[in-house]
Amino acid sequence: MVVILFIITGLLTGIIAGMLGVGGGIIFVPALYALLPLTFINPNHLTYIVIGTSLFCIAVTSFSSGINHYFSKNVDFKIAALLALGSITSSILSVYFVLNIKPTYLQYIFAAVFILIALKMFLGNDDSNKIELVINRSRNIYFSILFGLLVGIFSAFTGLGGGILFVPILIYFFGLKTRKAIGTSSVAIFATTLTAAITYGLHHIVGKEAFLQIGYIYLLAGIPIGLSAALGAYLGVKITLKTQPEKLRRYFSILLLIVVIKITIGFL
Repeated sequence: MVVILFIITGLLTGIIAGMLGVGGGIIFVPALYALLPLTFINPNHLTYIVIGTSLFCIAVTSFSSGINHYFSKNVDFKIAALLALGSITSSILSVYFVLNIKPTYLQYIFAAVFILIALKMFLGNDDSNKIELVINRSRNIYFSILFGLLVGIFSAFTGLGGGILFVPILIYFFGLKTRKAIGTSSVAIFATTLTAAITYGLHHIVGKEAFLQIGYIYLLAGIPIGLSAALGAYLGVKITLKTQPEKLRRYFSILLLIVVIKITIGFL
């Protein structure tokens, strides 16, 4: 029964992500917090398993997205490689810091980040064409690894892919068109989340692991969610053509706020 819930979650997440242009992580994390307690995982490891499994799901989804963007010629591989170099390095190192932080502190970080995202989605507009580049394009290359390092830390601590940071960075600082920024971001996110997920998976857990659990990755959730999300994203893009993204984004931000508040209350 719970596997069916994972598949439904992934499908809905993919559709919403495709419709709104948001990363699946902002849905994966709250959903996993709600669904994983229904399984046989160790509740003491819940926060870490949520992060590791979310990163695994994002890696699967972003691989599908990256392939599609590659064939559409929406990827700048030079920039993607430099961003990934920084993010891979910091994500690996950050995992070991995360696993030594009390889960309660991580949960408050989640709440703060998700509330900010929801408010930005509700109040913000796509004003990328109104913002001038703040760094000369000829110098951008030297900031790529630095940006990647920061996003890698963000991903390892929150379980998010980093698209909400990569995309604006690529548009505002690198001067990429929106579609190419999204495609380049997808490739960098795949490298980042795959590396971070592997690091979480390789970490030894004291005590018995649940069935199909590798380290802090719960494959019984990660595989069905990731694969169904990849399909959902394809459907979401099709639906977007017949909807108004601005209204959908606001509706989703309200839903996200409600979910985060509910989860936060559960922490207290």
